[in-house]
Amino acid sequence: MTAGASARGRRRPRVRTWRRTLRALTRPGWARDVSAAGRREDRGPLAPPRLLRPQQGRLGDCWVMAPMLAVAETAPERLRSLLAVEADGTVSVHLPALEVPLRVDRRFPVDEHGAFLYGRRSGANPGWVGVLEKAIAVHVAGDYPFLQRGIARFGLELLLGERVRTQLRMPTARQILAWRAEGRAITASTHPLSPLVPGAAGPLPASHVFAVVGADARSGHVHLRDPGRPETLLVLDARRLRRGMLSVDVTAPLR
Repeated sequence: MTAGASARGRRRPRVRTWRRTLRALTRPGWARDVSAAGRREDRGPLAPPRLLRPQQGRLGDCWVMAPMLAVAETAPERLRSLLAVEADGTVSVHLPALEVPLRVDRRFPVDEHGAFLYGRRSGANPGWVGVLEKAIAVHVAGDYPFLQRGIARFGLELLLGERVRTQLRMPTARQILAWRAEGRAITASTHPLSPLVPGAAGPLPASHVFAVVGADARSGHVHLRDPGRPETLLVLDARRLRRGMLSVDVTAPLR
């Protein structure tokens, strides 16, 4: 193998080529109404010593927020290392898949009452979550509306700069526990007919992404967190996991 071929084999994912893909996925009529009354500066904490879980707002970007949640549950230091506060108050976001850091201010969309609309630290201000979401929205997707359709693997690769494995066959609880013990972040994506799969916890949302955070080897149940309600643990049995999920994305060990 030549030196040039070896270098090509080590290239990181070409994130900038995804803009066209995201625009194609965000077709008219698919996106929610994400209109904002204006923007307000976030003066709350950016990234305190304890990172609160990321929480999805009124933007259909679960493919970004669920990977963020999965990484936060696995190796939060990887997310903290992406941010550097500049002297003027802006934040440099070092997405590892991009060659140049992105400068992002902390002014975020709000509704007519001044409430922040999109990603935030769970139950708190946007902070580091809003900064990462804004960097991805403005500099990769083009604008917030274009974040409303995407694939979880894209989100993981954006945050980590590493190739991520997608598999259509659902893993067992033991396999998930083994992956978690190795420090891998995992997401699971539902399909359009997932709401029809019966379950005691209610219908699964269609075309949505969850963070997989654990499992019970004895019962076979799998533990997930919804980025829209990150503090609530969702427990699925193996049968509902197989019927309700379309795919699972698994990273390399992160710690």
